[in-house]
Amino acid sequence: MRAILIEDEPLARDELRYHVLNAGVEVVAESDRTEGAETLVRTHQPDVVFLDIELQDGSGLDVAKRLQSIPHAPAIIFVTAYDAHALEAFELNAYDYVLKPYDPHRIRRALDKIGRPALRKSPRFERLAVESGDQLKLLSPQDIHYVVAEGGKTKLTTDSGEYSSNETLTELERKLSEHRFLRVHRSYIVNLEAIEAIEPWFNGAYNIKIGRMDLPVSRTYVKTLKDALGI
Repeated sequence: MRAILIEDEPLARDELRYHVLNAGVEVVAESDRTEGAETLVRTHQPDVVFLDIELQDGSGLDVAKRLQSIPHAPAIIFVTAYDAHALEAFELNAYDYVLKPYDPHRIRRALDKIGRPALRKSPRFERLAVESGDQLKLLSPQDIHYVVAEGGKTKLTTDSGEYSSNETLTELERKLSEHRFLRVHRSYIVNLEAIEAIEPWFNGAYNIKIGRMDLPVSRTYVKTLKDALGI
């Protein structure tokens, strides 16, 4: 199953992406506005669109109305911080209406309504190809401590060194989701088995200690991290 996310809050979109990927759904495109949404859907032909109702440049309800005229229109799952538009949303034949903050079980139930048999589980990747000089080196996921996106590049850190990848952080997150990796920040994915300690930081955020490195955990991911670690 293929999904498009239309959500104008970056942190909320990061969290939504994480839960959608973990549900075995491929995220093929994202946007933070109503403008161009119809073109995005026509181009990528997703099975489902997660659509925020109140976007900065307009209403997701208006987007949903326009999408109804598309041949083989995608299923719509509205996402919002308020329940005031629930009736209007269902009048537009929405499959579901998910309130923020996001609950992974609630998102899975919403996808169930579309038809879980259609879901294709992402293949399990046992090794990843990374750049090592003029060669490609194959890394086992358990050897990777964390992945960071910075300066337009994606880097993977291991005991043996740091390697570059041509894949985006989102693509690597999907591949590593079966190997106890978790996104903890817009720019970081960590191997849960490599975490040595976590400590509170400012404004509800946390730090993760892996070796000599301190990695940030944004507030959006603190609960998800604690749940994953059983604390």
